[in-house]
Amino acid sequence: MESTMHGNGESETLARRAELAVYQCGHGLLHVRVNRVTLTLRPEEFSRLATLVGEAHIRLGAREALRTCATH
Repeated sequence: MESTMHGNGESETLARRAELAVYQCGHGLLHVRVNRVTLTLRPEEFSRLATLVGEAHIRLGAREALRTCATH
């Protein structure tokens, strides 16, 4: 993991891909960047968001699998 400066303090990059990134600032907040939009979340909010996104990802995968089966 890399440590960088964002704003007034140091932050740690937890994950980064192209135009997506998650980093944690020195205040313990998590910052989720998607293109030019950044969500700033407390750790418990980030955890709930990660769970929600995971559930949506699973549902989308199941939906796609059903479509594939229906067309074959």
